[in-house]
Amino acid sequence: MKPLILACILCMMAAACSNSKEESKNTATTTDTTSFYSIAPYINSQLKYFDSLGVVYRVVTTEGTQTDSITTPLAAVMPMVQSFIDADISDTIQKKSYQESVFRDAGTASLNINYTPINTLATIRNIDILIDEQTSMLKRIFIRKQQVIQDTTSTEQLSWKTNEGFTISISKKTNNGFLLNKTITVRVILP
Repeated sequence: MKPLILACILCMMAAACSNSKEESKNTATTTDTTSFYSIAPYINSQLKYFDSLGVVYRVVTTEGTQTDSITTPLAAVMPMVQSFIDADISDTIQKKSYQESVFRDAGTASLNINYTPINTLATIRNIDILIDEQTSMLKRIFIRKQQVIQDTTSTEQLSWKTNEGFTISISKKTNNGFLLNKTITVRVILP
């Protein structure tokens, strides 16, 4: 009888020890190791590359039926480039508000990294980053921003093509119709 009681006591002690270990596992803090693609460093590296080549930029602006074209240095296009840099959501604070999905796009032979907001009121509504399957080099970045101010919905669509330039399409719409439809295309001109 004594050996049976001793065996029961040992089993209960072992079970109690394993339960406390399980509880300590559950209370451990977790570190976010998710790594979002950093847009700002990529855009800055593109600008540095363009600068090393001594390029100028051809800016074509279309608003309604009017089209205007100029050639300009980086300083004039920098405010437009800033819109891409500001869309970087890779920092630890912003990335909590977005979810990432990755899929293979056979039509473009790319891996597509997609970021969408968890909160539907976020200004940045979508980011798509296309990476070439063969070379693992970034091919394109697509960003869509949208915000509503009073009765006006402003939408900004940004597209960056590696080593070539970018396009920004801006539209503003009220309940009465469109106030603005503007597209700005900036291309790199090699010397």
